[in-house]
Amino acid sequence: MSTKVLIKLELMDDFIDLNKQIKISFDILSKALACGIALNFNSNIDSKFYELLKNIKKNEIMIELLDSPISIESDVLFLGDKVSYVFYGEKIDTSESLLSRMLRVQHFCELIFQTNKIKNIVMDIDALNTFDYQDFEKIEIKLSDFADKMVDLFAQHNQMTPTIRVYFIRV
Repeated sequence: MSTKVLIKLELMDDFIDLNKQIKISFDILSKALACGIALNFNSNIDSKFYELLKNIKKNEIMIELLDSPISIESDVLFLGDKVSYVFYGEKIDTSESLLSRMLRVQHFCELIFQTNKIKNIVMDIDALNTFDYQDFEKIEIKLSDFADKMVDLFAQHNQMTPTIRVYFIRV
């Protein structure tokens, strides 16, 4: 299955040095962990996306969302309701609804938006397909509408993960 989810953050500052980027990344990581989400940053993201890092600006941070600290994907986090997932021969049952998981992602993004250091958030869901120039849907939504919109999109795609780029509107 291998679901990859990338977030590109654009910071308010036009230029951030490495020390400031590390400080901001630790802050973002603490917010993610509080929401039950693990992350990889910049050069730690999946090597399939290294090409993206060549174009990253001095005020941007690339983040890969992960199911857990021991996962390299977001298969479970972005798993449709009533869709089973087998990991190393073991069926994973999150016992958590899609809405609940999307609310965790939404809350994480709300927390990082609240820092006022973040100018824009763009999220690529099913990133292996959004970054290889295939056709995919692009939407602009308020962050507060994210979870409900994702539940609708999963329903439209028969509970399969939609390939979509989400531009969050700051309100």
